[in-house]
Amino acid sequence: MTVSLKTQKILWGRAAARCSMPECRRQLVEDISETDDPTLVGENCHIVAEKDGGPRSDPTMSVDDRNRYANLTLLCNVHHKIIDDNEAVWTVDRLKDLKAEHETWVEQSLGLDKAKMRDDTVYAGYVDEWVKLAHLDEWLAWSGWVLEFGQPRIRVNIYDDLTALNRWLLGRVWPGRYPSLETAFGNFRRVLADFKEILQEHLQPHGAGAELWTKKFYKIRQWDRSLYAELLARYEFHVGLVSDLMLELTRAANLVCDEIRRHLAHNFRLAEGHLIVQCGEELVPRYSPTEAAAPMSYPGLRQFYDERSTRDFTIGKGQPKA
Repeated sequence: MTVSLKTQKILWGRAAARCSMPECRRQLVEDISETDDPTLVGENCHIVAEKDGGPRSDPTMSVDDRNRYANLTLLCNVHHKIIDDNEAVWTVDRLKDLKAEHETWVEQSLGLDKAKMRDDTVYAGYVDEWVKLAHLDEWLAWSGWVLEFGQPRIRVNIYDDLTALNRWLLGRVWPGRYPSLETAFGNFRRVLADFKEILQEHLQPHGAGAELWTKKFYKIRQWDRSLYAELLARYEFHVGLVSDLMLELTRAANLVCDEIRRHLAHNFRLAEGHLIVQCGEELVPRYSPTEAAAPMSYPGLRQFYDERSTRDFTIGKGQPKA
């Protein structure tokens, strides 16, 4: 488990994005120039070490608790190293006092925008839940099951989480501070709803029931050339549409990540990079600037039938046959 975005927003907000060392209190996000992105010089310092054997480690503390706000303080990269290199001096109790004193100083000395902090915390909590239910850390693997076999398939646990995610996103109460971020989430939800609706049309349990595979409904017991050709064409159209919606869902997810970096955390998933899919080759489906700037990048299923051929990558084309 890593430190959640919500926890980071609380930590950085209450510390005013400054080093907690009183002789430092350096701003921890620095703009190098007007054209460069901000440079992050701050680090989440674990009071009790994140890993066993680290500074001030406590094997009895759960991994979850080690990554919670209560066990973190904010430091510049220089003082983080100094503290961890001098474990005997910087004990758990001393670091807790350091954190409390710094946050008291922030409260009394700086005019913080508490409403913004509160809104950012709400957004960050939503992002954490989205990352979990969308299985972003497994995106390449689970999307590959949808795309790679000519027979879309998906694990039941992921299908159930996507179902829960669609309902969860629909019910969110948004703060209204970052409209473009909220629009990106709404766009993702609309793609997800159509993706699931089309995918589930021919899904059936497979093996021990932990997987769902698309039924090859063109296979018929009694040979009929014209019927077989008709069913095969329908099957191929279905597979192409599912694949194109999977690509569109990836574009929508990458757009959400862009907006998170724009408004909440400029280093969000920078280490992981863009979401990638395997479709014959590794691809990074993304909206063009024009598509991303549209009120809703995804136009809805009826219009998407024709518009998908204009995307950066596409599998199928056209409208379904009557």
